[in-house]
Amino acid sequence: MNKGYFISFEGGEACGKSTQIKKLKEYISTLSQKDKFIFVREPGGTPLTEELRRLILNYEIDKPLPMTELLLFCAARVEDVEKCIKPALSQGKIVIADRFYDSTIAYQGMARKVMSSEDILDLTKKIIGDVKPDLTFYLQISPEEAFKRKSKMSEGLDRIEQEGIEFHKAVAKGYDYISSIEKERFYVLDANKSPEEIFDEIVTVLRTKIGSYLK
Repeated sequence: MNKGYFISFEGGEACGKSTQIKKLKEYISTLSQKDKFIFVREPGGTPLTEELRRLILNYEIDKPLPMTELLLFCAARVEDVEKCIKPALSQGKIVIADRFYDSTIAYQGMARKVMSSEDILDLTKKIIGDVKPDLTFYLQISPEEAFKRKSKMSEGLDRIEQEGIEFHKAVAKGYDYISSIEKERFYVLDANKSPEEIFDEIVTVLRTKIGSYLK
């Protein structure tokens, strides 16, 4: 493998995405080739994009307009791609991202209705070129089940997590749409399974894709 490999994790709120990424980090930390992996999150990863994350998700003074929200996500994505993702891929590393542009299609496209999914994809191509995940794990869960899980969360929810169920139903439709038209890179996981079952499935898939790195 000469050019690296790009993996993203996607899903609506309370789907268990963060749990699986944490488990994957712990697993990779035990590997002899652990230095071949980097983890990024969107938005975030650099001082500038972490500040953009705060502005997008937790800015209390002046809530951004939907178009502003979309463009801030896009700005953070450019920084992340140019400063973190592309350099790592060029070094033959495995990049594992907590969200990428599929989130923008689902949240700002289908739920916020800022612009169409096609227009978001066109904008994405203009700003980051052909950079896209080779493999996307989509943790699929119904908004109703997600809301049950959120009600049990002790940590504070960010601005987007606090949106109502109709918003999150639209997010789910967005993910279902993009995963149906890009089946070649999406792997859909049943987020109703136990965390252990889901993780075992993820590792099984990774062994077929990047098995030489999992030693």
